Amino acid sequence: MRRKTAADTLSPSTKPPGAREVNQGSWTYYVPDFTPQLQALLQSQLKHPPPHLTRPLLRRMAPRLEELNSWKRPMPLNRVKNQTKEWYASTLARVHPPLPPQEWYRLRDLASGVQSEPRVSRRKRVGEKALAGEETLLFRLSEPPPTDRSRDAHAITPRYMRRMWATVFAQCPVMEWEGVSEKWKVTWGEHALHGLRRRAKESGEG
Repeated sequence: MRRKTAADTLSPSTKPPGAREVNQGSWTYYVPDFTPQLQALLQSQLKHPPPHLTRPLLRRMAPRLEELNSWKRPMPLNRVKNQTKEWYASTLARVHPPLPPQEWYRLRDLASGVQSEPRVSRRKRVGEKALAGEETLLFRLSEPPPTDRSRDAHAITPRYMRRMWATVFAQCPVMEWEGVSEKWKVTWGEHALHGLRRRAKESGEG
């Protein structure tokens, strides 16, 4: 069922919608309507919420404004307008933006280990000179022992980088147009990784 828009419910001589009308679907009087792509993405994110490590959880696609103020009177239209805009901005801030297909598939290959990034060699510090003999020994003795170093430090190994890529990829969607169904298909990185791991397990057992 198509959501009602301002054009459906209001005429030029009609006053702006109140909180009740906004809650019933007339919020496009104050803010733009969702595009078909954005609507498909929001519906997919609500149905299949990704790991929310960077953005708040998306809970709904429609506003829920207070219809009465503290005096039990209809909410003033200025507040309705401002609250509708706040809801709209909050909704957009919770959306995980889709990646271009080429970047999404490349990130998938990095997360699954099919592809790897070339390792960058460590640069020498400016003015660093090679030490020899007693100077080398004194330099090494002056270094802090491993236990004094940061506990958060990690060795940048291929396995560690795959885990990092997978953490990022799990939150990334990709959108592709399906000509047969004439709909936008949304695929999340988390589900793609689960599918790859399941197929790898099945092929190993077979």
